[in-house]
Amino acid sequence: MIRAFLLICVVFTFVLSAGANGLLVENTPECKIWWAVNTSKIMRDAPVPDQKGKIQIQAARNEYEGFQVVLSPLVEFKNISVSITDFTQKGDEVIPAANIKIRQVEYVHVTKPSGKYHKTGWYPDPLPLYEKPFDAKAETNTPLWFTVKVPENATPGIYKAVIKFATANWEASIPVELKVWDFSMPEVPHIRSAFNLYSGLIHQYHNLETKEELKQVLDLYYQSFKEYRISPQEIFDQYPISKSVKGVKWAGGTFDPDTVFEGRYSYQVNDNSVRANIEGRAKELIEVTPEKPYLLKWWAKTLEDGQKYFVSVKSYDANKEQIHWHLQGTIYDGSVSWKQDSLLLDPENPILVDRLIACRPIPAEAKYVSVQFYPVVPFTRGELTGVFWMDNLSFTDVQTGENLLPHGDFEQNMDELDLEIDFTEFNYAAHKYLDGYGFTGFRFKVPELREGAYYGRKAGWFGGFVNGTDEYKKLISRYLGAFQQNLEKNGWLGKEYLYWVDEPKHEDYEFVREGMKTIHAAAPKLKRFITENNPGPEIMDVTDIGCPVLIQFNPEKSKKWMEQGREMWSYLMCWPKDPHVNLFIDADAINMRMWLWMSYRYNLTGILVWSANVWNAEGCSPPGILQNIWEDPMTYKDSYGAPVGGGMEFGNGDGMFFYPPNRDPNNDKTKYLRGPVPSVRLEILREGIDDYDYMMMLEKYVESASPNQKGLVKKARQLLHFGDEVFTSDRVYTKNPEVLMNYRKQMGELLEKFSSAK
Repeated sequence: MIRAFLLICVVFTFVLSAGANGLLVENTPECKIWWAVNTSKIMRDAPVPDQKGKIQIQAARNEYEGFQVVLSPLVEFKNISVSITDFTQKGDEVIPAANIKIRQVEYVHVTKPSGKYHKTGWYPDPLPLYEKPFDAKAETNTPLWFTVKVPENATPGIYKAVIKFATANWEASIPVELKVWDFSMPEVPHIRSAFNLYSGLIHQYHNLETKEELKQVLDLYYQSFKEYRISPQEIFDQYPISKSVKGVKWAGGTFDPDTVFEGRYSYQVNDNSVRANIEGRAKELIEVTPEKPYLLKWWAKTLEDGQKYFVSVKSYDANKEQIHWHLQGTIYDGSVSWKQDSLLLDPENPILVDRLIACRPIPAEAKYVSVQFYPVVPFTRGELTGVFWMDNLSFTDVQTGENLLPHGDFEQNMDELDLEIDFTEFNYAAHKYLDGYGFTGFRFKVPELREGAYYGRKAGWFGGFVNGTDEYKKLISRYLGAFQQNLEKNGWLGKEYLYWVDEPKHEDYEFVREGMKTIHAAAPKLKRFITENNPGPEIMDVTDIGCPVLIQFNPEKSKKWMEQGREMWSYLMCWPKDPHVNLFIDADAINMRMWLWMSYRYNLTGILVWSANVWNAEGCSPPGILQNIWEDPMTYKDSYGAPVGGGMEFGNGDGMFFYPPNRDPNNDKTKYLRGPVPSVRLEILREGIDDYDYMMMLEKYVESASPNQKGLVKKARQLLHFGDEVFTSDRVYTKNPEVLMNYRKQMGELLEKFSSAK
């Protein structure tokens, strides 16, 4: 049931907090020092607050809590060092300084606003670790970000620490007070998340060389994901499920049931790449005697009349190593009608073209040959494209009449068809990241369900067999059934989400419906997932998890499906822009946190962003030139039919929550075996995830409360049914973090009371 929001008059005891503008903690002739909460972006020229106040924060056990300390010097400062002491409490209780991270708040220059209502300027976002003394310009804000991780076994109460700043001729000591509440945050957040991570970009920007180096650095990224309480979409790209189709004699094309010369299938090869040559080929080598003549004969058809295609025979020695520089192949003129052609491999008479040898006999040292066919002439760059069908292919020993290629009719023996599956690598990663790191789920793509890129809308194939054929059904059922069984056996069932198609339009729904039915027929316990730009009930009956873009979520439309046990998530992306909740750098700080409050209100159980590290779009820059997002934080996209150099602008920071440690990727070739640099937006997002946990824990206490806790239950319900002071829609919401901070404080105090009353 959608959580109703009631217009309840909640009486708040607003305490003095840093709020949106901060509080002044020290004012000296040389420098003003102030602090602000973690849900604020301190601009370089923001005014120093007049109101004074101590640094006071609160957190549960096992919770991260951050705050900002801002230096606003009146003169330029050089070589500023900063440190913080242990947090201590009376009775020798200590939270060690090792549990506190100090990060410098750096700025990126937005020269291209994300949208009409966004503005240019310098925005705080990267948060590199403080590692050495730094400078601070006069009359310019220089913030530092402090994050405390409260241990699970911390004793509740008030802890105190001191932050120390020093230069050669100036120093300051700033007290900090931390209240640890008497309850613990869950190790695994209640809300699920899905942030994609492009390992290829990590390989590029970190200047890595080996697969092991990539795994090492990826693990550092996954540690950052864990720290920020989010989950990557794909944790298995370096630990794939190994699957091998057995009993199929051909590779490179598909068995086509719709265009045949004779029998059930022809073999279709579709070269739709302008950068590679696509070939169909026999998987097994044919044993030959070079002194004998052989006749290769077939029926062929091409998509275009007169389309030239190429058939070749490659030779191999006794060790099955290819023998190069022996040309055996010929170009043929295709036809839109079936046409028979042949290639004679005569041991004495090579094929001549314009009096030059174009196809030699099989070399004397050969013991084996292979047959391959190309739908277009294979040039070096692979720029030609075309579609070609072949049927009734034979490779005959002319002397004996024996056909050495009996499977050239392209018919499949169902008894021989099988699938070998090995989950060893997958299970290793699942134990480490699902069990060990506590990730809330993972994406399972199932590329066999659709052709081409993730936005492909044509039926896919498995082992060369098109969706809908008996062979395809056998293979997909074997694969998904074994996958479901493996998950169930290891306790991971339900963490998967089969996200195999992205943002389908209404005209694609029938295609999507068939894919969803295929999954359910093969493995009915697997969770089917769909992202929707235009969500509606038309597709939810075959979907377990629906994920619309936040602005398109309709509580009334979704209510029926959610009441039936289906989940709803939401995602943020390149659209919409301000004034809606969004993920851009040049937007209000509260956005990332507000997303989670809206998720709670609407009973959404997950959040998704299409990427966490889109640092480059190859088609938007000259070959070999990488985008430097430290200098240009705009996310460009080079797909969706955009021409080279003409990619679209998605928005500043869209799909990018981590920065690479390499700040000059085109010139700095240092190998970076280290983790990423997080962002201000990521810190704020974690606060929202924590808020969601607070609310879910309060819900559970309300459900299990005893009769003598009526007062606590009433207060909890008031807090959980927050009203217009938080938001009324995704475009009308408070920009003042103090509103959320005060709700959080009251929820924390209430959780502590519930916890102590157990």
